Amino acid sequence: MKLLLVGSGGYAGNYIKILLNREIPELFWEGIVDPFYAACAYKDQIDALGIPVYATMEEFYSRHTADLAVISTPTFLHREQSIFALAHGSHVLCEKPAAPTEKEALEMLQAQEKYGHFLAIGYQWSYSDAIQKLKQDLLNGVLGKPVSLKTAISWPRNRAYYSRGSGWAGKIQQNGCMILDSIASNACAHYLHNMLFLLGERMGSSANVKVVQGECYRANDIENFDTCTLRLETESGAELYFAATHAANQKRNPIFSYTFEKAVVTYSRDEGSQIVARFSDSSTKVYGDPFENPFKKLFDAVECVKHGKAPLCTVESALPHVRLIQSLYHTVPVHDFPKDKVLLDPQTDGRYVEGLFKALYSAYDKKEMLSQVAPQLFK
Repeated sequence: MKLLLVGSGGYAGNYIKILLNREIPELFWEGIVDPFYAACAYKDQIDALGIPVYATMEEFYSRHTADLAVISTPTFLHREQSIFALAHGSHVLCEKPAAPTEKEALEMLQAQEKYGHFLAIGYQWSYSDAIQKLKQDLLNGVLGKPVSLKTAISWPRNRAYYSRGSGWAGKIQQNGCMILDSIASNACAHYLHNMLFLLGERMGSSANVKVVQGECYRANDIENFDTCTLRLETESGAELYFAATHAANQKRNPIFSYTFEKAVVTYSRDEGSQIVARFSDSSTKVYGDPFENPFKKLFDAVECVKHGKAPLCTVESALPHVRLIQSLYHTVPVHDFPKDKVLLDPQTDGRYVEGLFKALYSAYDKKEMLSQVAPQLFK
């Protein structure tokens, strides 16, 4: 099976390691497309294997074909590159999010239908055995109806994070293209999307949000936000809450608490990393670790190509998250933290807001906005 990798820096390095280690023996690495390949951390190893490298997809497809194209590039390139690969006979695994806007995502969906190849989106938790078992129980009525789901993450990021690549990180738009890059659309998108995915009416769908309330803030010198607290309501009436920041001085990996009629399902990566349901009859069920195999998405894509199957996480299941991010842009303004509250950590070269970490998790516990639990941060 012939594979094209589009992108060779940043996150694409994870795919390169899998390919270099021959973890999927039936994959033949047909080529790489990246105009900035000279900066690839694995350049020497790739060159030693004689893998062809091209600056554009047009150059690659003029000389080669690929059964599967993996798109691991900045989000504003996803639509164009995915559609180009589909049009040239490849199935596609595209990294999340599907696209910055609903219009672009719908164009991707239409291209998938037109060319008859699948277009998978790389929200790795959607491919996780643990998440799929949890969703199947939810669909089967084991957990009862959803009541409220909440998630929190604190992942500090430094200036290098926002200056990487061509400088698109944290941008709302660039050169006339919508980007909408934020903590909710990129680094922590998996955990926001996961709540929507779990509440989808079937295994391959996600729930749409009908009500959006939120607060979005920035401590870094960016256009979009690096911190948010969001209260959402799905079309079925389930309540969702999401709290995340890149601007605290402490790290805490994803946690969640999902309340259903018959059980409360909890998870903390830092405390056992197992999804556990505690039922009203005092029984428990362990679903496993959603981080167990973060690149199962690639293995699943290969299996789908081999057996003519459809992937589980598609543009269709990614669309509700795209719509939510676009709705935030149109309805929730981005505010700066007061300058005197923003400090610089000389060890990490990252900006942080004193007291934000404690405030974020207080807000999470109460499912409230940051301004409600910590008004002192904004004075």
